[in-house]
Amino acid sequence: MRLAVDIGGTWLRYETVGERELCGKIPSQQNDLVDFLETMLRQHPEIDAIAISFAGQVHDGTILSAPNLRVREPDLRDYIESRYPVRLLLENDLNCAALAEALYWDSSCLCALYSGSGLGAGIVEGGRLVHGFRSLAGEIGHLPYREAPFACGCGKRNCLELYASGSGMAKWMRHFDCDGSPDLSAMRDAEDPRCRQIAEGYLDALLHAAADLITLCNPRHLILGGGVIAHNPWLLDPLKKRLRDYALAASLEGLTIELSRLEEASLEGAKLLLDKIDTSVFS
Repeated sequence: MRLAVDIGGTWLRYETVGERELCGKIPSQQNDLVDFLETMLRQHPEIDAIAISFAGQVHDGTILSAPNLRVREPDLRDYIESRYPVRLLLENDLNCAALAEALYWDSSCLCALYSGSGLGAGIVEGGRLVHGFRSLAGEIGHLPYREAPFACGCGKRNCLELYASGSGMAKWMRHFDCDGSPDLSAMRDAEDPRCRQIAEGYLDALLHAAADLITLCNPRHLILGGGVIAHNPWLLDPLKKRLRDYALAASLEGLTIELSRLEEASLEGAKLLLDKIDTSVFS
């Protein structure tokens, strides 16, 4: 039996692959990833491989940074493999999502731009993931944008993620002392001009993120996903209409922009990684 895990800023989702199938989700902020893995391995010693989709920066089995998650054991692969007879692959959640989206859209040249608790992107070129030197390619949420009166989880104060993410909107609501939850549609139509400012700032930052990806990567498909976008599908139309003012015009020719149709793309991507765990070859 093999275990696929997707841990984001809100939920930890899991699913087993093999003769005995298990699946579920638990709050990620209240459950430590290592504790979860060790519990699963003790309860199900037949698990021989684990693939993890992680909402943070990871490289070679190690967690480098997790702006929206607490990390107890950054050397995750070494920790687990030294204690249990299991192989573990650790991958960024947006890279996993991009793998699943590329399979769904039958695309070898795709960018997945997801806005949820954070803001990030996964890039597939020539049918393979673009990782970069330390597996940090696609960290679109931490490009410099505009100065904010508070810090991002990475420590900077000018990240795109401070504007075009659920966590960013929540920080702006606290800053402006706005009531309620960070509901983009509600803020767009609110009477309070400060709420409307947050919604307008979100769309402008999302446009910048999409335009940067399109101009830098020149994808055939741009797929928009993540919790904020899934709850606000109306974002697609203004984004399409206004992108020409932001992105290189030539990069827009032939580009297909779609909302994700996958409910759990990052988990599906982790399951795809399980197929490669015997050879440790990533695509």
